[in-house]
Amino acid sequence: MKATTLALFLAPALAAGSGDFNTWMRKGDQLDAQLKTKEALAAYLEAEKLQPANPGVLHKIAKQYGEMQNDVKSKAEKKALGEKALDYAKRSVAAGPKDAEAHLALAVCYARLAPFLDNKTKISYSKLVKEHVDRSIALDPRNDLAHHVLGAWNYELANLNPVLRGIAQLIYGALPKASNEAAVAAFEKAIALNPRRAGNWVELGRTYAAMGKDDDARKALEKGLSLPIRQRDDAEARRRAREALEKL
Repeated sequence: MKATTLALFLAPALAAGSGDFNTWMRKGDQLDAQLKTKEALAAYLEAEKLQPANPGVLHKIAKQYGEMQNDVKSKAEKKALGEKALDYAKRSVAAGPKDAEAHLALAVCYARLAPFLDNKTKISYSKLVKEHVDRSIALDPRNDLAHHVLGAWNYELANLNPVLRGIAQLIYGALPKASNEAAVAAFEKAIALNPRRAGNWVELGRTYAAMGKDDDARKALEKGLSLPIRQRDDAEARRRAREALEKL
């Protein structure tokens, strides 16, 4: 979106209260709910100018930068956006060490960036994902996305290829207890908290598929595909669901 167009789009917010932190946050939240990532980011960046150490605005900015990875094609661009998101998430945790969403944002950012890094760093980041998602759940056990991230961590670690498993053993010392069964439990908890998130069903289905439970996998995957798009990552979740269904 061009700068002039964006300025016109956000003009009502300025009229409602120029320089008002809460006005910019509400505008950002509205745009985020509409999946207008760039516009939401612009609003949150205005809020950051007013309260640069506010953990809430920092983790919301991290979310937008992370989701913008969906809008670029090259690995270099995705990595750059992931690094920017990670920086904001780290700042959010530093500003709010007891903020559950800040720790969750940091866990998500480590997970988003990992695919674009070398194998050793990927595994190091997986350790940090677990550390921060555990803190997030301890602070707020009612956030379905936190349980989703915990499920994804279990799934990824339980199904590591031999090369990554060897690296993981070196980094962790001994591999932590991670299993598909624990992943299922985490995804089921996420679904109980928020059955409308397509990704919760899709990742449950993919985990069942890894366990050889094809009927359960098909049901969960089809459920995920039946839900409307509500999150920026839903399109990617649908792609994974279709890919998993083709392999059953």
